[in-house]
Amino acid sequence: MEIYIRPVRPGDVFAITRTVLAARGFRGAELERQLERDLQRFREQNIIELIESDTWVAVDGSRMVGVMRYGEFEGDVHLTKPDIDPAFDEATVTGAFLQRFWQLVSPETRKAVYLDYADAAGHTLGDVFMQNGFHKLIDRFDMRLKLTKEIKPVTQLLTYSAYSPKTHDRFYEAFRASFAGSLDPMMEWDAAHPEQSFEMFRDRFGEFDPNLWVLATDAAGRDVGFALFQTFRGGRYDGTTMLLYMAVLQGARGQGYGEEITREGLRRVRKRDGSNAVVALTVTRGNKPAERIYERLGFQPIEQFTVYNMLRA
Repeated sequence: MEIYIRPVRPGDVFAITRTVLAARGFRGAELERQLERDLQRFREQNIIELIESDTWVAVDGSRMVGVMRYGEFEGDVHLTKPDIDPAFDEATVTGAFLQRFWQLVSPETRKAVYLDYADAAGHTLGDVFMQNGFHKLIDRFDMRLKLTKEIKPVTQLLTYSAYSPKTHDRFYEAFRASFAGSLDPMMEWDAAHPEQSFEMFRDRFGEFDPNLWVLATDAAGRDVGFALFQTFRGGRYDGTTMLLYMAVLQGARGQGYGEEITREGLRRVRKRDGSNAVVALTVTRGNKPAERIYERLGFQPIEQFTVYNMLRA
């Protein structure tokens, strides 16, 4: 077996779809029926060009045996778990992707990131990534809350402003200042490039609703923290409003502001979307203060994942 890795080409949608379906357990006639349904849907939705983008494929002879999607931005490439034809060894095909991908990304890309979620059987690929030069960065887990109950403030210590052209500078200054003190390893790039990161949170991650960006001010008129909520369409968090980032500024920590700021954001989400709204977030394992805040608000842990990264040699 000789695995060749190449970028996606026009016309690959048929083989990509077949490979992904096989990786997800479809077989025989069932696979063929689902393949036809999916291809028809792709044509109707006019998304074939989208499917045939930001993808590498693994080929053995004339047969496509693996599909890996990726995204490049701001000097990073984010890799996703590959879909591998079950007739082939997953570790071997994944390793072929990992040995080749640096040659396929922009020369300006300096870091690769991979989020390793377990599949339905509890299987992960972290060991394969580490065998191919990646390093374990951190463990995180998803938490989720359905807003069936009305959310009310516990105190009246803070007032809140939504994002607007008038509050832009205050929001950005609070965002920039939030990286002072202890820093989550997941936020290192953001701390180094705050202006670019601020724009990315607003424009790239989900649907921006300025009313769901919450800036908190104390009784003395000082901005003390913020929370950024955005709703996702498609992907793992489809239909879910994510708390992308919540922070209390260094001089205001330890006063319970984090919970109150989050509570205000949840209240706004529920007011907009009703009692069926779902909010999710991710927390670094071991960040006990954050875990306690979210648990008190009713969030439940649902899934753990591990973050791996690799710097370009």
